[in-house]
Amino acid sequence: MSQTSASAAVDPTPAWEKFMESNFKTMLKAFGLIVIGVCVYGYVNYSNKMKALQAGEAFSAASTVEDLDRVIQEHSGSVAAGSALLKKADLLWGQNKKTSSVDALKEFVAKHSAHPFYAQTLLALGAKQESLGNRSEAKPLFERLVSEFPKSDVAALAELRLGDLLWAEGKEADAKKIYEGVAVKFPGTDNEILNQGEVRTKWIAAKLPTKEVDGPPKPKEPAAPAPTPGMPQFKLNATNATGGISPTIAPSPPGASASPVINLTPGGATSAPITVTPGANMPAPPAVKVPVPAVSAPVAPKPAPAPAATTAPAPVKPAATPAPSAAPAPAMKAP
Repeated sequence: MSQTSASAAVDPTPAWEKFMESNFKTMLKAFGLIVIGVCVYGYVNYSNKMKALQAGEAFSAASTVEDLDRVIQEHSGSVAAGSALLKKADLLWGQNKKTSSVDALKEFVAKHSAHPFYAQTLLALGAKQESLGNRSEAKPLFERLVSEFPKSDVAALAELRLGDLLWAEGKEADAKKIYEGVAVKFPGTDNEILNQGEVRTKWIAAKLPTKEVDGPPKPKEPAAPAPTPGMPQFKLNATNATGGISPTIAPSPPGASASPVINLTPGGATSAPITVTPGANMPAPPAVKVPVPAVSAPVAPKPAPAPAATTAPAPVKPAATPAPSAAPAPAMKAP
């Protein structure tokens, strides 16, 4: 007994080897399960990536409502399916199918809460409901944005929309309180959004109308004059079957006067034709002669004469003055 206990006390086998020997099978099974789990995770991750890639390609190629519906059905639950719902709502709104557009956004909100544009879609849905006059359905959406996304710019915009609803109900004081509190409630909001609150406060102070006013009615068109009894009624802008006038100009027969015969045929089966014949002695319109100016051929210009050679004039000699003649002697008179 003492030898056995002594040999057991001095057993040189390490404890970890004993643990490995006793739990080897269990550890082997655990390692196998870990390997299988990693493989399954890798396959699922790869498969999801391939599905997301295919869904994204299908969404990029879709351009009509029918194509988007096909993406939504074939790739249900994917991000591409949610994006297809958003694009479908936008197309339907542009086609003036506003109720169907709102239904598409409601489906998105119900099925795609993990979509990156979920908060923006809530704001868009509330704005569309408000534009359709469904203020009771728009208000909970804005309040939900303020409570669930308090640190986003979308929540600040939703707060402004809540103020707009109060202003439309005539509660100007409550609306002004919301507008003035946006900067305090959402300190990190973009300045453009905060400026909208200030602008709305100024609008309230200016007492701007919140309801559309109809314009003045259109002036009534003057009534047509009553027809004269006994006179035939002609419609100049109508066809012959509806009572119009069909004029016919017949040339004069050979040997007759040069005046043509004009037939006016009123519309209707019982209307008698009217013949208008100008008088035979009516002078013919004078012929208008248009003088045609004669066109003469252009005359070629004569060449300019060459300048004559200039010579210096000869000096003129002064004429000789005649010598003075002697005066005649006076004649002698006889005694």
